Amino acid sequence: MKKLLCLMLIACLVFTLAACGGSSKEEAAETDVPKNEQEGTAGSNIPLKDNQEEAEKQIEIAMQELIEEAYGDKVDDSKIYIEKIYTAEDEQADEGLKTYDLGPDEVAFEVRYDLHPAEGTDVNELMAATGEYDEASGWVKDKFNLGVLRPNGDGTYKITDFGTGW
Repeated sequence: MKKLLCLMLIACLVFTLAACGGSSKEEAAETDVPKNEQEGTAGSNIPLKDNQEEAEKQIEIAMQELIEEAYGDKVDDSKIYIEKIYTAEDEQADEGLKTYDLGPDEVAFEVRYDLHPAEGTDVNELMAATGEYDEASGWVKDKFNLGVLRPNGDGTYKITDFGTGW
């Protein structure tokens, strides 16, 4: 009887260890997702620099706020095209950008955007530095800038260092 109980106990122990070993392999496989395939969610620890989709979303939001702040009621519509989000490797390769020493939740980017002037707006005011007026469409097109997206500290982001070069 003791031998039978001992064998049953050993069998249970082996099955338990095997089951635990299998689940840890599954958990490890779930966490081995490449950074470019990871998606951030509320409470996520993925740095913005490693989450392209979230970075694009936050750049668009911050660009809308920047356009509103810069032009106010002189613009009644805009279109934003994110041309490039710099990777950590890009930052280190660019001498000008390297001096910004950007953290994991700060991203450098290039953006092209179009502005539609509100009625009565002098389009020349919207073409400062970059952009061309397209008479056929009525839009100021191909404005281009570089910028850095930085956290505000309240879960939102702001654009700094916005200009035509680093």
